[in-house]
Amino acid sequence: TEWLPRHSAGSFRVLSVPCSSGEEPYSLAMALLDAGVPDTRFTIDAVDISINALARAQRAVYGKNSFRGRELAFRDRHFHHTKEGYVLNPSVRATVKFRRDNILEDEFLTGGAPYDFILCRNLLIYFDRATQVLTLEKLHRLLAADGVLFVGPAEMPLVSEGGFVSANLPLAFACRKF
Repeated sequence: TEWLPRHSAGSFRVLSVPCSSGEEPYSLAMALLDAGVPDTRFTIDAVDISINALARAQRAVYGKNSFRGRELAFRDRHFHHTKEGYVLNPSVRATVKFRRDNILEDEFLTGGAPYDFILCRNLLIYFDRATQVLTLEKLHRLLAADGVLFVGPAEMPLVSEGGFVSANLPLAFACRKF
């Protein structure tokens, strides 16, 4: 738990935006549970603009191509196989709260507590410069003072210009507020 923000002796909040088919927020939930972090210690909010993506994410049924690598023991722990595919266990599904929202809207996630971790990987690369700046301002507002923002590798230069500095986490494209 040395990687948790300093104030997170209790619980911590995570945002996954965009969450697409749910693989990223569910993977994070499984990793936390496998690390022994009780589900009462974390909240994962998963946001996407696409109603179809959210419906797929909430179904939590994945094909074999969703599982990469050689270490697949987690699949046996957290999924059961059906003719439709691999279905995520309800206990993991319950740890992620999905909602439809648009990061470009003025009221995007206003009024809530800041997030300790934000996963926003490979979204900024699809925006023009003005939209990137707007999005980074929103991410900056949503991130706790000692929180960590995770982005895609191509986005590190963008976030470095947008008020963030490297968090110096090995093998991660992670930033903190400047």
